Amino acid sequence: MKIKCILIDDEPFALNILEDDLLDFSNVEVLEKFNSPLDVPDFLKTHEVNLIFSDIQMPEMLGTQFIRNLENPPLVIFTTAYHQYALEGFELNAIDYLMKPIRKERLAAALKKAEDQLYFREKLKIETEENYILINVEYQKVKLLFEEIIYIEGLKDYVKIYLENRVHPVLTRSNLRGMESKLPEKTFARIHNSFIINKQKITSFQHSKVFLSNIELPVGKTYIENIKG
Repeated sequence: MKIKCILIDDEPFALNILEDDLLDFSNVEVLEKFNSPLDVPDFLKTHEVNLIFSDIQMPEMLGTQFIRNLENPPLVIFTTAYHQYALEGFELNAIDYLMKPIRKERLAAALKKAEDQLYFREKLKIETEENYILINVEYQKVKLLFEEIIYIEGLKDYVKIYLENRVHPVLTRSNLRGMESKLPEKTFARIHNSFIINKQKITSFQHSKVFLSNIELPVGKTYIENIKG
């Protein structure tokens, strides 16, 4: 996986050296460089950032204080010429603490730590994600695995859920919008005012229709982008 990172340092020369060094690592993408941590929060709101390289001793704000102020900070590697901040850096759960000038082998080791941590987080996320939905059917809670759902049809205050290896759909009281909010976007897509499909069941599609094996469903004009890609 690509490690998407940003660099923060009030010294442009230090920023350029670090960026040049990171170019040698194919699994790293430098999204942006900043001379001040004050410019970073807005960027974090609109970009997915896995890792921050941050200097500590900066005139407007210490890098440690900046990280402390972030609500959900990405992984952090501190870069500095001063030993005295090491303890505070590790108290903030920094991945590593690199002393300037940064040696290439230390940078490589720090990036390996970040890569391992990101892999662990992604694995944990996948393992803890629920793979089913609970619905009410005739006063009972019924568990339906996402993988067995083919598509869902909305009927005003009810929905029909069509499942693999079942002749008849399951009927439950809900509207299509409510059902859509309970389903993972990576697996399901709204394709019409009346239909949600399991994208993994698509066998082919045209501009105005989608095929789920031998099932043909219409695609509304405003939902075409939902089944692309």
